[in-house]
Amino acid sequence: MLLLTLTALAGKTQTTTTTNQSGDTIIGTWQTDDQKARITISRQDSLYYGRLSNASVNIGQTAKVNLPTGFLGINILRDFKFSGDNRWDGTIYDPKSKKTYQCYLKMNDDGTLKVRGYKGISLFGKSQVWTRMQLL
Repeated sequence: MLLLTLTALAGKTQTTTTTNQSGDTIIGTWQTDDQKARITISRQDSLYYGRLSNASVNIGQTAKVNLPTGFLGINILRDFKFSGDNRWDGTIYDPKSKKTYQCYLKMNDDGTLKVRGYKGISLFGKSQVWTRMQLL
């Protein structure tokens, strides 16, 4: 009986480790589709957070300058939980509108990240595709 219990616990531990490793594929720095910001995603305990790590501001039509802003360093992706099947669910903060939305992240087959923010149901939302800049 003890042997069966230990075997079951070992299998459960292995499943948990595999789930965390699969969920960790999202960790790294991502470029937004409009090329205006970079988000660094990291894991804290079992949840994932995305920190605004770089932003640029267009001045006129010819100059593009990287400027520090009051939003740099804030977590715009919050409390994301790995749901399996390359999907994470949490909330996203939009610094422009100063609103928080429900959000899901979905890793695409080509290595890009689909980011879908919405209120209520995902049918009424907006999507972006982010490109990985580097792994952490």
